Amino acid sequence: MPVDSFQIISALAVILLAALIGGRFATFCRIPRVTGYLLAGVLVGPSFAGQLNLPQLVSYSALKDLRLISDVALALILMNIGGQLRTENLRRWKQRIFIFSFTESILTGFLVGAAVFIVNQFMVQQVVAGLSLGQTSLMFGIFTGTISIATAPAATLMVVREYEAEGPITSLLLTLVSLNNLLSVFVFSVAAQLLVAPDGGFVTIIYQLCLPLILGGGFGFIMSLWAQRMELPSEHKILLLGGVTAVAVISRALGLEPLLSCLALGMILADSSPRWTRLVKALNEVDYPLYVVFFVLAGANLHIDTLAHIGLLGVTYVLARTCGKLAGAALGARLGKFGQREQAWVGMTLLAQAGMAIGLAATLSQQWPEGGKLVETIILGSVVIFELIGPLAVRCGLVKAGEVPLLSLLRKRGPQSGMEGLHSVANHFRNNLGLPAGHKMENPGDILVRHVMRLNVETIHHGTAFQELLNIIAHSRYDRFPVVDDDHNFVGIINYTEIRNLLFDQSLSALLVARDLVSPVRHAIPPDTPLREALKTFQKKRNISYFPVIDPGEPKKLLGILSQNDVLAAFRRMDLDE
Repeated sequence: MPVDSFQIISALAVILLAALIGGRFATFCRIPRVTGYLLAGVLVGPSFAGQLNLPQLVSYSALKDLRLISDVALALILMNIGGQLRTENLRRWKQRIFIFSFTESILTGFLVGAAVFIVNQFMVQQVVAGLSLGQTSLMFGIFTGTISIATAPAATLMVVREYEAEGPITSLLLTLVSLNNLLSVFVFSVAAQLLVAPDGGFVTIIYQLCLPLILGGGFGFIMSLWAQRMELPSEHKILLLGGVTAVAVISRALGLEPLLSCLALGMILADSSPRWTRLVKALNEVDYPLYVVFFVLAGANLHIDTLAHIGLLGVTYVLARTCGKLAGAALGARLGKFGQREQAWVGMTLLAQAGMAIGLAATLSQQWPEGGKLVETIILGSVVIFELIGPLAVRCGLVKAGEVPLLSLLRKRGPQSGMEGLHSVANHFRNNLGLPAGHKMENPGDILVRHVMRLNVETIHHGTAFQELLNIIAHSRYDRFPVVDDDHNFVGIINYTEIRNLLFDQSLSALLVARDLVSPVRHAIPPDTPLREALKTFQKKRNISYFPVIDPGEPKKLLGILSQNDVLAAFRRMDLDE
């Protein structure tokens, strides 16, 4: 076997084994697996080995050769994130989502830019050849400010998937990640063209910004037509993998930003394809190993030594960006008239930063070698910090917002101890040899409803007009909708059947509000009900997809909702018999 091939295969073997160990370590420490994969990558990477004078398990040349896997994985993630920008989601929040995103992005960019400008102007006083101190500080502030807007789509999406987060804040988060990255790339490209390479003019700006959108959008529309002729999930997987890879390759060949192209691909494909949900479901069955390798490679590519070089400007960037995301999200949610949960927790979920920021910094370093190198060092050192704490912040924000079932947190441990695993393997091997079977493990016991229910419930105010109610229903996956009064007391449920009967009577529907359609709750589940009993209730009421969770001692307070899918998933995870 050629030396280069052996080096690549051995590096891939090390990466996969390190991912397995890192994932189990993360499970033991009750932290997101993404963080475990990143730490595993750091430990097997050449930077860590160089710091301790150890043999390199994965060399820099192997990392360069394996970049293809990272590019494909990132392209798939960006396509998924771009799918959040479909018009159905944007119509749900209307102009409010743009107010939120613009406020958060501008405040983050301004705080980072101003802080870096002030620190360099009055403390560090770094000067780039050909520029005065003021001009250098201004350039540093502009470019660090624009890069700070970007949020890591990969880490965010992986935490959402790992903890099965679901709800209005999760949907809002993924949409904000898409808008943040779009705005960051657009502003950065314009700034770089005007300040670093002004000779290109606006034609180059249009080429760099518009052509990726046209390329990705065109491929997305063609893929949506092609998907209509496919029925097998295996064909859907091949279509997405092939289409995304083709867009990334063509973008690089044309000197375009593949990140923009893949975002546009996901947006147009999600909007134009009736089979978008089916396509994503098929892809989710095979994409996880790619994402795992992506994060281990990301950790291996982190330069630990840059932490020693970021200095005061790097510390300023980290602190200012953290404050900007937290304060900007709180202000944006308030101006966009979102609720208290959005104001309190969305900012924390936007802290992760990685590939997008590194890519923009590397582009600046190529276009402006004199000052771009220093900006790149600041970003690389900061990414080491944000990439490690970002997934923890995303998990914390989603848990605090009530969109992660408690069971998803409680089950983050190995299903068996080492001795139990050995006992199970020995029993299974003995059974296959025809010897008497071993003893069956004891039933782990019942889970309570409070461990599985969704806490953050999207409710409807009892004064909501009928037409607005229809708009809410159009963007919901449920067929029953909880209603609350002015004091947020639970007053009942609206069934889709009640609404359907009024769709053909426009004169009457114009006079109705939500309270006129409310039905009293005949079937609610207390939070301390064992999951076995809840499943029996679902079996008796087969036409109901979820039940409200209400404490009998406080019948006016809606604690959450319990869906049939979550109950069945809990039984599958815990391997319980009915």
